[in-house]
Amino acid sequence: MSPEQLTLFNLDAIAPVAAAPVYDRAWDKHDTFDHQLASKKVDNSSAPECPSSQECFSDDRWNPADFGEVPHKADGDQLTIFYDDSNEPPDPDDYQNLAEYEQAWYEWRLRVGEQVESDTKPNTVNSLVGEQVTTNTKKSAHQHDKQTHWVEKYWVQREGNKYWYYRYAWMLGRKIHRRYIGSVESAIAKNRKSEVESAIADGESPTEIENLICSWRKS
Repeated sequence: MSPEQLTLFNLDAIAPVAAAPVYDRAWDKHDTFDHQLASKKVDNSSAPECPSSQECFSDDRWNPADFGEVPHKADGDQLTIFYDDSNEPPDPDDYQNLAEYEQAWYEWRLRVGEQVESDTKPNTVNSLVGEQVTTNTKKSAHQHDKQTHWVEKYWVQREGNKYWYYRYAWMLGRKIHRRYIGSVESAIAKNRKSEVESAIADGESPTEIENLICSWRKS
């Protein structure tokens, strides 16, 4: 075998081929990304400080002051979790007779105070018939009072806030009687108020309307 042939298998005699270096020009711009971040930073100097997530969402929480503080019953010097309804108007269903209810209502008015606004004009003979009533057809004061009934809106003040309610009122002789309907914020109470007003307009008697209101409590 000739020496030339041997050199073909002599790897040491072959000059190694240098690998071409891999080069990326972006490597020379190592600070470009940091520079872009710095240029796009948001200026929070005018934003309010918010050190914790709890403080961040504190404005979104329910604030009792927006709706009125809910009173709770007291047990000695401690407040309980039970709602204090002592300032609520008396419920007629809680009393054995009308005299007890009227007494409770009178005491409640002295203790809590109220302001009454009439939503409907009292339905007297004059208001129902209008100009058709003459001096000859007008009834006596006693009979006139018996036919007077209307819906009232009144308020109860608790913790410096006013809470509004509806009630039905009617005259019996010279005495005013009332039946609680509900809160002005309640959709059910608004519907019931409309029912009472419709019953008044239809000429139903106070007894019939009172029975209607009592039937709501039993349903």
